[in-house]
Order: sequence, then structure tokens, then C-alpha cells
Amino acid sequence: MRNISLLVFFVSLMLSAQAQEVVIDTSYYAPPPVVRQRLLKEDPDDNTSSREVRESNRAQQTLLNQLNEVQSWYVSAEGGLRSDISRSSNSFGGLVSNSTPTKVVWSVLVGYTYRNAWSLEAGYTRAPTHLNITIASNPEPLVFNYLNNGYGIPIRLKRRLGSGKQAANGTGFWVTGGAWLTPNGNSQTGDFKLIGYSYGSRNRVDTIRLSNTTAVFKSITGIAELGLDYAARLSPSLELGGYVRKYWGLGNALKSDLTYTVNNRSTEHATITADGSGWGFGITLRYIYGRQHEMKKTDRHERTLNDQGF
Repeated sequence: MRNISLLVFFVSLMLSAQAQEVVIDTSYYAPPPVVRQRLLKEDPDDNTSSREVRESNRAQQTLLNQLNEVQSWYVSAEGGLRSDISRSSNSFGGLVSNSTPTKVVWSVLVGYTYRNAWSLEAGYTRAPTHLNITIASNPEPLVFNYLNNGYGIPIRLKRRLGSGKQAANGTGFWVTGGAWLTPNGNSQTGDFKLIGYSYGSRNRVDTIRLSNTTAVFKSITGIAELGLDYAARLSPSLELGGYVRKYWGLGNALKSDLTYTVNNRSTEHATITADGSGWGFGITLRYIYGRQHEMKKTDRHERTLNDQGF
């Protein structure tokens, strides 16, 4: 009986302690659960292709810095504008004039460069020689244009301004000089005959006649040139440049003979000639398809000193 009483007492004591336990809900104060996203990016150190390209470019640049460019071969394309200056012996009191037309020209060339200081190139150029005749008339002037067959064979020598070692990448200014051979053709380009009237004092009316014959010389002529080029190396194989050149004709390419008559009595003559003299400017794109290098002497000397322990 006594044992039963003790058991009942301990059970009632435990129930009383459990009933008095205070439970605090802390879910309201708990921070929200953290949502973790897995973002994986490519490790640049593991990108073998880009790393190999960078290392290859760096090694190539290091090698080029140790070399001098001895020889190179290239092809180039030029495009620009060229003016043609013609000469007249008589304007017939301002009736006839010869303007200077400016036309598009282009060339395709092959070239050779030695030690980045001298260059020689030759090729084909499309640059017609023009002769312009303008007749004063109302309401608008009459304009007649003539040209030869339009092609030439240029040969050009270039010299870099400054040392080639100071601009080993090909960038710099070049002084150029050369000459063209110009087969002109032998066909007659055209004739014209004009008639007009001049009203003077005392109601006098004069009849004016103007006739012209223009021909292309059948002989081969030439053009001499002197210019300044600028070239910039865009990559190991490409150069972009610009040029300004002055041209002098070596023989007439076209000739116009004009006859001016007043009332079939007074007659005057004039001659207009064009030889290709003028100015030209444009741009050049070159592709370097071959080159030869040698070790720089300074690097060779430094390597020798290092091997000797200096």
C-alpha cells in the first residue's frame, strides 16, 4: 500500500510539471529560409582554345620583335580621283574654254619591299586622259568631252622617310616617283560644227561659224609622277594607305583643232591639247603574301654577352 501511494505521488508530480511547461512559438521571428541557386560559370583558366590563341599571338609578337623584315612581296589595289589639265592657244574672246575634269581612276599593282626602306611596284592602271571643250551659249553652255583608251602601265619607286628600323611594322611616309607608259589609240574621237549670230551696233548681225576636229594620237606617250604616300600596317598581312601625286604628261595624248569664222571672211584658229598632266589622290589597300626576316644584330649581341656570363 505504501508503495502504491509513492507511485501515485510521483506520477501526479510529473503531470503537474508538464502542465506548467510554457511553450513559446518562435516561428514568427525565424528568418525566411534561404533559397540557394547554383550558378556555374566557365573557368577562364580552363578555356584552352582562347588561352592557346593568346599564347600563340604573344609568341609570334615576341618573335617578330626579335626579327628585321628584310624582304616582302605584296599585291595592292588603288582607287581615287585624278584631274586632267589641258592647254588652249586661243579662246576666241571667251567663246571657247577648256575646264579641268576630275575623274575616278583605279590600279592593280604588284610590289617588292627591301628592308622596309625601298619599294618597287608595277601593274595596270585605268586612268583615261580627258580633253574638255566648253562653248559659251544661251541658255546653257555646250560641253564636249573626249578621252583616250584609258589604260596605262605604271612603274613606281618608293623611299621611306626615316629609318626602316624605327618603323618596323611598315607604318610611315614614303616619297614616290615613277612613270607610266600610255598606249593612246589612233581613232578619231569626233567632230562638230556650230553656227551662231552676233548682234552688234547699228543693227549689224554677224554670222559666226565654229568647227572642231579632235583626234587621239596613235603613238605611245608617257606620264611622269612624284608623290607622297602614307601606309599603316593593320595586321601582319594587310596595309592601308593614302597618296597624293602630281603628274606631268610626256607627250600629247589628245588634240583638238578649232576654226572660228565671222561672215566667212575673218578666220581664227585654236589648238587644245591634253597630255595627262594634273593631280591625283586616293587610298591604297595592300596584301602582303610573302616576307623574309633576319635576326636583329642587337639581340644577337646581347645573347652572346649572356652566354659569356656578362
